[in-house]
Amino acid sequence: MKVLFLCGVFAKENEDEILRHAKRPVEYSANLFQEKMIDGFRELVDDFSVISAPFIGSYPNASDMFSFKGFEEKQEKYQYVPFCNLWGLRNRSRKASLQKALAAFIKADDADKLIVVYSPHTPFVQAAAYAKRKDPRIKICMVVPDLPQYMNLNSKISLLYKLGKKYDIAKFEKANQTVDSYMVLTEPMKKPLHIRRRPYIVVEGIVDQGVFEQNKAKKAELETDDSVKHIVYTGKLYEKFGVKNLIDTFRNMEGEDLRLVLCGCGDLDQYAQEMAQADSRIMVLGQVKPEVAQQWVLKADVLVNPRANDEEYTKYSFPSKNIEYLASGNPVVAYKLDGMQNHYADYMIFAENGLEEAICSALKLNGNQRRFEKFQNYAKEQLSADKVAERILAMTGQGCGK
Repeated sequence: MKVLFLCGVFAKENEDEILRHAKRPVEYSANLFQEKMIDGFRELVDDFSVISAPFIGSYPNASDMFSFKGFEEKQEKYQYVPFCNLWGLRNRSRKASLQKALAAFIKADDADKLIVVYSPHTPFVQAAAYAKRKDPRIKICMVVPDLPQYMNLNSKISLLYKLGKKYDIAKFEKANQTVDSYMVLTEPMKKPLHIRRRPYIVVEGIVDQGVFEQNKAKKAELETDDSVKHIVYTGKLYEKFGVKNLIDTFRNMEGEDLRLVLCGCGDLDQYAQEMAQADSRIMVLGQVKPEVAQQWVLKADVLVNPRANDEEYTKYSFPSKNIEYLASGNPVVAYKLDGMQNHYADYMIFAENGLEEAICSALKLNGNQRRFEKFQNYAKEQLSADKVAERILAMTGQGCGK
């Protein structure tokens, strides 16, 4: 059995170069998700490979990289493909380059061949569909962390972008007809993807099982100040993600010992900086590396995901930061989203009566051990990388590869 992971992952050795060229937030969470899936398949499948057109922002608005020809620092984990990165042309270029890179996989004389496509990114799905046309024995499983129409929630979107996205979605929907199975983050995703009777599994995230002990050890090493309570958010500073609501809520909270820590950037950058100037308790750190953000996650007295359940897209969303936050063992405050399974009420504090009440409740907790243990048990049973890979292989009729 041959399994190929078609994706946008980049190796840790290449992070600095991506960050150096980026003009917008780097997709660290998506990268981590892909790395975990890759690790899961490598445990189970002997003949496994990765082809990546890395998720770098398009030129000129999101990156100053006009074309991608590979990274300066070489690595052997992933096969990168080159492409023109100019917005409007880059999808066609990525598609053509990926199709060329798939030649060896297509020619391989194996009866069982599976392409796992990470995300409904049109060039990825088109390239997989091309491979399937060349060899109908190939099966395609698509991993869907977000729907195409909700991939950009920036409040400032141009008419040109909207027209381009409409065209892109039409191309995606045509290619989507060739997909054999799906891994989705929420049950409601089934309808807009037109899955119908095709097999699918719901997996809201992946947890590295070693992370619990690692986090425990790292927390023991951190320098903490018991006189200060840190309320932490890491991620894009988008108004649609509820970050403005979080900032405004915090400003109304009393307590000189409180600190709001914001790691990330987005359309609220200027507002966040203005509020930080008005309230010295607010710390705006901007785009930071994943390890820095993780340190703040571990130092937090309360972790907050302020994304509210007030728009259509929340049915099709399970923020990866919820999983990352829960794995820290610290109290997590969030809204109950329509796409979230009910048992998450056992692990986090839902903001049923608003963020302020939930944050205050979390700050008053004597401990979070009961919630943490419940989540840890669930993660071991359902969200480990090897279990997820095993479920995909079983769903696609591939069985276990080793």
